Amino acid sequence: MDRKKIAIIGNNKISTSFVFAMMNQQLNVEACLIAEKKSHMIKDMQYGTSFRSRTTLISGNFGECRNASLIVFTHDPFMDTKDMQQASSIVRKFVKQWMETGFQGICVVATPQSEVVAHWIMKFSGLATDRIIALGTMLDTAHLQSELGRYFQVNPKNVHAYMIGSTLAYGVPIWSRAYIGGRSILSYIMDEPDRYSFEKLEPIVTQISEFPREPLAEGRLFDCSIALGLTELVKVILEDAEMILTVGVYVQEKFGVTSGFISIPAVIGASGVKKVVPLTLSDAEQKQLVTTVKALDTAVQSGLSNEGGSKRGV
Repeated sequence: MDRKKIAIIGNNKISTSFVFAMMNQQLNVEACLIAEKKSHMIKDMQYGTSFRSRTTLISGNFGECRNASLIVFTHDPFMDTKDMQQASSIVRKFVKQWMETGFQGICVVATPQSEVVAHWIMKFSGLATDRIIALGTMLDTAHLQSELGRYFQVNPKNVHAYMIGSTLAYGVPIWSRAYIGGRSILSYIMDEPDRYSFEKLEPIVTQISEFPREPLAEGRLFDCSIALGLTELVKVILEDAEMILTVGVYVQEKFGVTSGFISIPAVIGASGVKKVVPLTLSDAEQKQLVTTVKALDTAVQSGLSNEGGSKRGV
């Protein structure tokens, strides 16, 4: 596989942890860290590439985006301001700089409220919607599968369950389509109600929904798992793996969304989003998802309200 260039926009622990994860997984890429302030971590990791030489690391300006296959956007606009209009303006500033280089690759969004930021990037960049992917609830799904594996005492790889929607307004666990080794979770509960129940599963969902508000000393959350999830997503794209991931993708007239970004299972490959996986939800799950869609709509539009009356989407 030819070496691909990945432009990483944002100088923070997520970006450096992401580069470190790519190095350890020996991804054959040239990573270019683009940031206004240079990090001392760059030199540290550049020395480390002698041990993991398939991944190289450079720093540069936005001109490096011109021939990049992927842009990974990690800059958190909400660290700079809590005002949605100002946050969208920060995103627009970055988008303008990388699009002026002629970039036509895939954009991966790894920020808080990633579905919202992905929608703004779509509006400001003009990139095809299937070339913009938000990390979305990929980690929530991984956390859910891990905790269900612990609860049912099986390897998480044997758990097929999704957390969809958005991390902005709690994700929606899709119990009606959750399986352990090909057997539905519903059947476990029906056959062994003394051992398994939704009441016992509820704390798992509560725990996941509370992750974004757990304070850490550095003010960041789950940087390592985010970096590993981001590396997995990028690897799937580079290798055209056509893997189903629960990420933020653009949809129209699905899941109660008129048009906009929402986290749902989708097939991801070299061209970006190849297709959305259809899910039949229960009435309760659909009702929960409507709440998420409304919250996303409010967040997206509050950031775009200074864009000359942009059309409502989500």
